[in-house]
Amino acid sequence: MSHYKNVLVAIDGSDESVKIVQKALDLIAGSGAKLSVALVFETLVGNYSYELNMGDFQKVQHEFQEQVSKHAREMLKSKFPSIAAADVHFLRGKAGNEIKRLAASLKTDLVVIGSHGQGAVSAAVLGSTANSVLHGIHCDVYTVRV
Repeated sequence: MSHYKNVLVAIDGSDESVKIVQKALDLIAGSGAKLSVALVFETLVGNYSYELNMGDFQKVQHEFQEQVSKHAREMLKSKFPSIAAADVHFLRGKAGNEIKRLAASLKTDLVVIGSHGQGAVSAAVLGSTANSVLHGIHCDVYTVRV
């Protein structure tokens, strides 16, 4: 039985999110702990043409966020109906910072987050978020290998 009372699960909206949420639920099963879910949208960067003006860029960003949040809501509702919509948080900013800020606000005592393997590429992608959360957070962090 878990001694945790407030658990925050950080997901990215991908299919691996199901594994991460399930692991968190397994960890707190029967404990009465409250589970919250966070998905953080960082600013899109990458292969955008210099011809894309700021208005178009903001539209692309908004459409991307809508698509991912819709998919995440549907996934959570279908696979985890016990998680209330009010306990699902969509945030904008630097993922590590926003997860730590929400964890403090919710008085979280455990954060569950996914982490890829040890390779250089994965360390630079999702591993960097998990690593960022680990530094300076006030509570335990449980990483799930995805």
